[in-house]
Amino acid sequence: MKRGKQIFIFLLILLLCGGYAFWRSGLHLSPEAAMAAEERGLLYGPSDEILLTYEKENGDFVYVGRWEKGLSAVCVEPKWGRFWRTADLESGFSRCLPITENMGAFLIDRSYIVGLSCLPEVTEVTCYLNVWSQQVHEDLFLQEITMEVAENGFFFGEVNISENEIWDGCTIGYLEGRNAAGEVVFQNGEKKKLTAYPKGEGYIIKDLERET
Repeated sequence: MKRGKQIFIFLLILLLCGGYAFWRSGLHLSPEAAMAAEERGLLYGPSDEILLTYEKENGDFVYVGRWEKGLSAVCVEPKWGRFWRTADLESGFSRCLPITENMGAFLIDRSYIVGLSCLPEVTEVTCYLNVWSQQVHEDLFLQEITMEVAENGFFFGEVNISENEIWDGCTIGYLEGRNAAGEVVFQNGEKKKLTAYPKGEGYIIKDLERET
């Protein structure tokens, strides 16, 4: 075998081994490619379109995509300046967020709520954020977030929660959708009468029903 042919075969094997090692490492050339690979690994997707992208304080990026009738949330991080790989969200791992009702909303990270409305008349959505209380053993109202709904039905809003112990127990307890006239056309969940105000390492409980 001629030396030139040997060199060519050696370089080809080296290239194939390098490509296989790169594929096994979970590295990708773009954040979108990393997101699509993560979704395929979770046996759904890839997303039809990217609806929201934001950067976290540590330099990671969160991508929210639309997949069929639901959403997908994936966190990616830059690696070695030009590559990307998946990372964990504050609330857990990347995941599919199925919409089983006419409207659904999810806490995907320490700072964001995302949701999707299948009702074209809904133009504004309000979420009531609750937190579980060990003192009274029930959910307490923590925060109200109102969001505008885009033409494609997508909505999102930032959440201001600084206490880790409160964030860990947070859920969306009530979801309300209104039309352009302000009429409520969708409701899901229950409005709580007890509310929690963060203070130090815990929170103060007040009874809103008694105050009114």
